[in-house]
Amino acid sequence: MGKLIVIEGSCDGVGKSTQYKLLIDRLMQDKEFTITTHHFPSYGTYQGRPVEEYLRGNYGKISELSPYFVNSLYAQDRAITWITGLKEEYDRGNIIVLDRYTTSSLIYQSSAIEDENERKKFINYVSDYEYHKLGLPEPDMVIFLHAPFEIAQMLKNKRLNNDGVKNDIHEKDYYFMKKVSDISIDIAKMFNWDFIECSKGNKMRSQEEIHEDVYKLVKKKIG
Repeated sequence: MGKLIVIEGSCDGVGKSTQYKLLIDRLMQDKEFTITTHHFPSYGTYQGRPVEEYLRGNYGKISELSPYFVNSLYAQDRAITWITGLKEEYDRGNIIVLDRYTTSSLIYQSSAIEDENERKKFINYVSDYEYHKLGLPEPDMVIFLHAPFEIAQMLKNKRLNNDGVKNDIHEKDYYFMKKVSDISIDIAKMFNWDFIECSKGNKMRSQEEIHEDVYKLVKKKIG
């Protein structure tokens, strides 16, 4: 049986996808392990299509939709992707490195719930539903990249301006994204994720500095 490592972030703009790519490249260069990777949601696939429709806003606004319904879209993607490919690699002993996982639903969909008690019920539901009823493995390690919301937002906006990428249903809602950033810290502490601070003072640390922190933690975990 392999290891499951997830790269997660406190908010968009924190550098999650960059650190995911840097980690994969470094682990593959090591040639000590067989690495299997995947980015969730699974854009361009049958199982990922409902998530894409949701993110485009085709099912309605965040406030109009049940977090349980939204989680089911993401959970379907994760379950099908796991059963049809990732599980076999995991059972072979591969190191599975994921950009997002159930961890993202714990953060994003719970952020749509105002009442704290109801939010806790939802978090327990997602954990039980995906890890036990659907049989998805719990991560061996979650690297949680954090930066203050305002700093990460500036970087995200710069990227959007440069790349011409359109905001999804989450990114269009500033209040929701701020709430995601705040709640993500509570979730990370609740599940004892490995916390990496990506900022220093009022600016981001270099990608190389952050990567070294990520790599050291992962190497310690996988040996």
